[in-house]
Amino acid sequence: MPRFYASTAALSCIFVLLGCQWSSSNPLASGAAASTRRLLDTINIGFLAEYSQMRVTLGGLPLAIEDVNKNPYLLPGKKLAFKPVDIGHKMSAYRVKPLRAMTQMRESGVTAFIGPDESCTTEALLASAWNTPMLSFKCSDSIVSNKSTFHTFARTLAPASKVSKSIISLLNAFHWNKFAIVVSSKPIWGLDVARAIQELAEARNFTISHFKHISDYIPTTKTLSQIDKIIEETYSTTRIYVFIGEHIAMVDFVRGLQNRRLLESGDYIVVSVDDEIYDSNRRVNIMERNYLDPYIRKEKSKSLDKISFRSVVKISMTYPQNPHIRVPIYGLHLYDSVMIYVRAISEVLKQGGDIYDGNLVMSHIFNRSYHSIQGFDVYIDSNGDAEGNYTVITLQNDVGSGTSGGSLAKMSMQPVGFFAYNKHSLIPEFRYIKSDRPIQWLNGRPPLAEPLCGFHGELCPRKKLDWRYLVTGPLSALVVVVAIALLIKHYRYEQTLAGLLWKVDMKEVTVINLGEYNNPSNKNIFQICRQSILVVGEPNKRSFTNIALFRGNIVAMKKIHKKSVDITRSIRKELKLMREVRHENIINFIGASTDHGSVIIFTTYCARGSLEDVLANEDLHLDHMFVSSLVSDILKGMIYLHDSEIISHGNLRSSNCLIDSRWVCQISDFGLHELNAGQEEPNKSELELKRALCMAPELLRDAYRPARGSQKGDVYSFGILLYEMIGRKGPWGDTAYSKEEIIQFVKCPELLQHGVFRPALTHTHLDIPDYIRKCLCQCWDEDPEARPDIRLVRMHLKELQAGLKPNIFDNMLSIMEKYAYNLEGLVQERTNLLYEEKKKTDMLLYQMLPRPVAELLKRGDPVEAECFECVTILFSDIVGFTELCTTSTPFEVVEMLNDWYTCCDSIISNYDVYKVETIGDAYMVVSGLPLQNGNRHAGEIASLALHLLETVGNLKIRHKPTETVQLRIGVHSGPCAAGVVGQKMPRYCLFGDTVNTASRMESTGDSMKIHISEATYQLLQLIGSYVCIERGLTSIKGKGDMRTYWLTNRHQSELTPDLISTVDTLDSYCSAGRESMEHILHQYCNPAQNNYRLGSCKCDTKCLYSRRSDDNVTNSHVTSEFPKISEPTQVNCNQLCICRLNSSQVFSNRSPRSAPSITFRL
Repeated sequence: MPRFYASTAALSCIFVLLGCQWSSSNPLASGAAASTRRLLDTINIGFLAEYSQMRVTLGGLPLAIEDVNKNPYLLPGKKLAFKPVDIGHKMSAYRVKPLRAMTQMRESGVTAFIGPDESCTTEALLASAWNTPMLSFKCSDSIVSNKSTFHTFARTLAPASKVSKSIISLLNAFHWNKFAIVVSSKPIWGLDVARAIQELAEARNFTISHFKHISDYIPTTKTLSQIDKIIEETYSTTRIYVFIGEHIAMVDFVRGLQNRRLLESGDYIVVSVDDEIYDSNRRVNIMERNYLDPYIRKEKSKSLDKISFRSVVKISMTYPQNPHIRVPIYGLHLYDSVMIYVRAISEVLKQGGDIYDGNLVMSHIFNRSYHSIQGFDVYIDSNGDAEGNYTVITLQNDVGSGTSGGSLAKMSMQPVGFFAYNKHSLIPEFRYIKSDRPIQWLNGRPPLAEPLCGFHGELCPRKKLDWRYLVTGPLSALVVVVAIALLIKHYRYEQTLAGLLWKVDMKEVTVINLGEYNNPSNKNIFQICRQSILVVGEPNKRSFTNIALFRGNIVAMKKIHKKSVDITRSIRKELKLMREVRHENIINFIGASTDHGSVIIFTTYCARGSLEDVLANEDLHLDHMFVSSLVSDILKGMIYLHDSEIISHGNLRSSNCLIDSRWVCQISDFGLHELNAGQEEPNKSELELKRALCMAPELLRDAYRPARGSQKGDVYSFGILLYEMIGRKGPWGDTAYSKEEIIQFVKCPELLQHGVFRPALTHTHLDIPDYIRKCLCQCWDEDPEARPDIRLVRMHLKELQAGLKPNIFDNMLSIMEKYAYNLEGLVQERTNLLYEEKKKTDMLLYQMLPRPVAELLKRGDPVEAECFECVTILFSDIVGFTELCTTSTPFEVVEMLNDWYTCCDSIISNYDVYKVETIGDAYMVVSGLPLQNGNRHAGEIASLALHLLETVGNLKIRHKPTETVQLRIGVHSGPCAAGVVGQKMPRYCLFGDTVNTASRMESTGDSMKIHISEATYQLLQLIGSYVCIERGLTSIKGKGDMRTYWLTNRHQSELTPDLISTVDTLDSYCSAGRESMEHILHQYCNPAQNNYRLGSCKCDTKCLYSRRSDDNVTNSHVTSEFPKISEPTQVNCNQLCICRLNSSQVFSNRSPRSAPSITFRL
């Protein structure tokens, strides 16, 4: 090939001229007959290329054609010709022009296509569709390797990822099965190579200890610190680095290792991948970074780089072994493409095949090696990709240096090995170029992938001592410690059992007798709770469960129906275990009493009864949030039980899910199986039927089923319970079958033709989402093992609990009830002596008239009418009362009104209000007179209205038990006059426009809603915590259009008990007149401490004065003493200004408080 180098430029020009001549003659337009004649002795191939970018490379094509035609062994009796086409730049009409050219070439009879360069996906797909061979010399698209689509495509340019096989071969040759990969973002093929290495490593069970990335590398302080960080994170757990990146980044990486003195011992190695062809002319400066970066100042000594490169193994593309070739590599690949095609069709012709059959021709190219013009063999795999030829380069002694010690001055980077491919192995074999010139390792041997003793010395035992001393001593000590620990644990356990911590002394128990009900099983929880409050003390009424007081707490009592009970050790263990079970959704076991030979179990009292009662109450609307909260509570409780020593429940049903006052569901009636065994319960047969309705079929069939059931049985029972909560029609919904028939069908599914019997999910009234329906079917599976566990059930119902928030409504009610009870007790304690001396006539008088008015009348003093600046009045009536009266007798109407007014009277006693009068079904209540209470009258009436609406929903009409009372409430605030009218049966009456407006609020309202005026709304906004919804403009008779609101709810009060107490005291003090602020503070705060100041009011009006406590003051009005308050300008005197003291104060009559609040009237 000596002539190749000399004639390259000339051949390129000839090629262009030939292409132009061919284009001018336009052979593609010649007839098919002429093409057919030429095919008798000439084989044409089409050439697709971009002339402007391939002028030097194009010379390889005519040279290959010339060599083929001169070789008598290739295409004997035939000639090879080519038809070139300039496809232009790829950014122009690239996708159209080559396809048009290929079509014209095919019509002219070409047998194959050479090219195109760069992208070739579309052309290769078209060639595969025609079954025409296509060989590319420059295309790097990865998709064309898919031979299921591109089955007639091959290329002599090896894809970048092919180097991964050579890397794995090198690692395997030196047993480097543990290594780290460091890949840079440039070159762009680096990440593909790294992933290919990762896949091959996993296939051979190699371990990749680290996979690190380097961003675009520019030799700056920042990027050098990035390399140092990677080395810091990896050097302790790796010895072999595979570096894929630019040469300049690799040099700095190697220097970073040397700076840590890691390369001096020869224990570390860096395998670098270079995308450039190795050039022996720069085998020395390849170790330096200066030749790549002219802006880096040349350093005085490069010995550091040379020392570092003793531990570097580079893999680069093999340099052409023919010393006369000095052309671009793509020209060589073009030459090889023509030659391997000619050899393939020569074999086809020799075997009598059809050279137009692309698949046949490609079968003589795939999985074969060819001798490249570069001077070495290249293997083409089954995907038509050239494997490439790579060389291993290391720092070696120069030939003839006569030294083996590795003098740095006489060493350079030289090729030492190559990779041999064969069709029987995916990975090539690493071989030395010369067996007598192996790699000159720094310490005379290849480094190990892992130290013999491991990276942290974990693989090498310490110096061996007598194993008997090493084992016997610590083992004996361990045995002694464990034995002592077990003895202590057993002793404490026995002491706990013997200590009877679970035992309850009946002397500490006070049974609460709420009376007995005629038939409590026919009453739901709300009826019973309401009636038990209203009729305490009547002998024929009782609560739904036995309750008692134990150490100041209300507890529930359950008697074990046994004639005698022997508290054995196993029963004590059960009682101890029950006492240790603590969870917010599990009923708390307080203890048990075994006095007098009977056993009574005590648990926490749940005021709202069982879930069965809640579901049976049709007046209670269970919205999505309500059901979601209850389901979540049950699931959390069951998960806790299944994870505890209880293991399972065994009797999960709605009657065993109790609801406390905060609407939290707690699971009960679990455990204590030995204690409950053999008891004679009343109505035992009925109870057994109810239990069996929720029991799993496998437990029904088991005559010797365990008392605790099974966890899978609990999942089945939960499905029944969930169905009951959704449908609210009992465990099995609306079914025509009796309980006995249902149990029999579940127990024996063969009695039914359609298989297993389960609750119906197709009822029209059931709106069950698909995920709940699917969960129910899984829970009801006949095979227990196919049912999910309770945790998986919770995951299936995760969507049901979406958006669930804690319920604080009942928490607010609890605080209000405690406050009301404490206040009533205080009033009762201070007025006990007075009440003892009062007569029944006085009690009647106080019920008819306000107490101050009654006292005046008793003394004979005249009662003068009084004007009140602002009060709040409530009117309510029963919706549909007229229609109700027409269908009821007068006695029934009176009885109904008596029930309702009695209930209302019991409710208003908890609020600072006064019942003015009742007319028919109308009920009138006022707050703020005759004793003024500041602005609290609006809050008192609002709370009362909410309480009335809550209570009326539970009120049943005795003669019409299926109907409930519907209430309509109206509220308004404003000034009014009040006084006593008449001498015989005097009445305390209210007068003024406020009364009429409040009545209009009621008459224009809606059923079961609270209609309030804008004046009341403004007061409630000042108080806070009340939720109102604007109704809009409402036409009010005599008033025109008024803006009104609906009162819907109240949040938990923000007022603390101390603040409320202070408000009451200060309000009553200030009601007599406007007093100075200084006098108020000195009256209720310790004047000795001069470090308090007033903050901002929680209302629109701000405090006008403040005292300095630090540099921060409320406003500019700062004085050493509080001045007297005269008439403030533009201040509503009915507003309460709530101010907080910013530092700790000591009330003169109380213990120290932190940041207390005071309230005064402006």
